[in-house]
Amino acid sequence: MKMSGGFRWTVVVLTCQHKDSVYAFQRELELRQQRGSLSQGALVLTVRDRQEPLGSGGATLNALLVAAEHLSSRAGHTVVTADVLDDAHILILHTGRDFPWSSCSRAFCWLPAERPEQRVQAPVCCVDLLLDCLTNQVCPGSPPGVWVCSTDMVLTVPPEFVLSWDGFSGVRVLALPGDVSYATNHGVYLTDQQVLASRCLQGNRERIKLAVMHDGKVPLVSGPVFFSRCVSEKLLQTHVTPPLDGCTYLGLDSGAPPLQVPALRNKASRRSAVGPQGAAVRSGRTELWKILSGTPLSLGECLSLSLSLSLSLSLSLSLFKRPAGGDSTGCKKLTFCLRLLLLFRTGCLLSGLESSTSQSIRQLSLADDIIIQGHRIELGELKLNVYTVMGAQDDLQVHNTFKR
Repeated sequence: MKMSGGFRWTVVVLTCQHKDSVYAFQRELELRQQRGSLSQGALVLTVRDRQEPLGSGGATLNALLVAAEHLSSRAGHTVVTADVLDDAHILILHTGRDFPWSSCSRAFCWLPAERPEQRVQAPVCCVDLLLDCLTNQVCPGSPPGVWVCSTDMVLTVPPEFVLSWDGFSGVRVLALPGDVSYATNHGVYLTDQQVLASRCLQGNRERIKLAVMHDGKVPLVSGPVFFSRCVSEKLLQTHVTPPLDGCTYLGLDSGAPPLQVPALRNKASRRSAVGPQGAAVRSGRTELWKILSGTPLSLGECLSLSLSLSLSLSLSLSLFKRPAGGDSTGCKKLTFCLRLLLLFRTGCLLSGLESSTSQSIRQLSLADDIIIQGHRIELGELKLNVYTVMGAQDDLQVHNTFKR
């Protein structure tokens, strides 16, 4: 991995769902800037979504507004102006959903990798590999504009990968190859001569088959998205465009109802919203379509050597006990290097357990589909080892109970 010396970001924004995560995520960005992963001149920001869940589109609109506010203030303006986008290279990273077994989000899952070129050595996380790939391989050469990417993936591209930006204007997406069966729950891009015709939503298997490429794969809606300067200005204007202002914190202050919108949608998606707020959502998506209508949309490339990893189970997959011969009832005694002896059954996951693990955990007989995690907690002088147990098939939901 290279140091951040070529492509220099003007602003790097990391979005999160909960206000309790803002300080920790901001500190992580600042540490990466100190280590050289981000250029020293870049403005790093952590922005909480206006309301959870906001959707990738709504989170992008809110993050872009905050970035433009900071740039406008730096330039001496008293109001937000799109002029600050003229020479700005903005990166917006979305942390996405929370997962009970991933306490620091997928972005900060530790990976078995090293970065010897760093001035200060530290654990390498998913966001580090993503920043390195975007900064040194994918984004160099791109004109001023806004890059948007999820942190739920680990991207790798061929060393010779280069995008042509001559005369480019509009929106460019980079897709990842996947199977039709997977795409039915994910979504694909439908293209015509490398020009994006529409985004096919999940679930429409017959239409998804229209996107099958020569190798039998389909271009998944997963990779980075680039909005050129002119499109970014249109998106910035949404903070004063009802009902899309409901995606931003300014809309919250003015009493606008919350609104969830995607980053890119086709026309059919305007009619897909249902429920009590369905009318407002459909109106917002219609307005967003009007804003993006006529904008050239292109598929930069389907990254055939890119890898999208599901990190929902972090790095403890090596501890899964797979059934042999389809027998899901059998169990096997496993002795780990930490001298931990457990009856380890099908679908179980262990994480954060050490040799000092309590005796009751060490002698526990597991049932199928059980997740046990160990958490080291330090609050001032208070030091605790906390263990959590849950079912892999449990219907879990995250509730923010902190009040300030």
